[in-house]
Amino acid sequence: MPLLVSDFCWSQTDSTVHISVPLKGARADMVDVLCTEEYLKVHFPPYLFEAFLYEPVLDHRSSAKLGNGVALFNLPKKTERVWEDLMKTSRESQRFAATENYEIITKRQAERKFTLQTTMKWLQKQAEARRALGADVEQLQDLTEAERNPDWLKEKGDGAPLPPIPTHPI
Repeated sequence: MPLLVSDFCWSQTDSTVHISVPLKGARADMVDVLCTEEYLKVHFPPYLFEAFLYEPVLDHRSSAKLGNGVALFNLPKKTERVWEDLMKTSRESQRFAATENYEIITKRQAERKFTLQTTMKWLQKQAEARRALGADVEQLQDLTEAERNPDWLKEKGDGAPLPPIPTHPI
């Protein structure tokens, strides 16, 4: 379980948010940074700083500097105005995280479904080959040796079951 960094500093102008996160002795090359329009993560094991930003920023124009024991971020705001706080409330953050997790799970499940469909095509070719056992070898030339091997195809088709997808994001 990561240790959450709470001794960060931040300031703002109408157009930019400035955040300073102490790196607690971590080398700059050991720091993992992720910044999107609404989220900032700084991970340097065992420490973690994450912020679900109060409003969107222009992540493509944002900058980060790591060094001298600190990570400095300059995040241009999408809308120029003073924020009430750096981060959304925890309830808003949880809703954002749940939505993002739902999207990740959906994408993974789609990838697995594609893999399963591809495998099923191989198995269909194998079934056709079995039905045509008495057929000429010339009729089976489009199948590779592996496609003719039922055990290999079965192993190829075996995989972890797909996890259920939540019906509603939290």
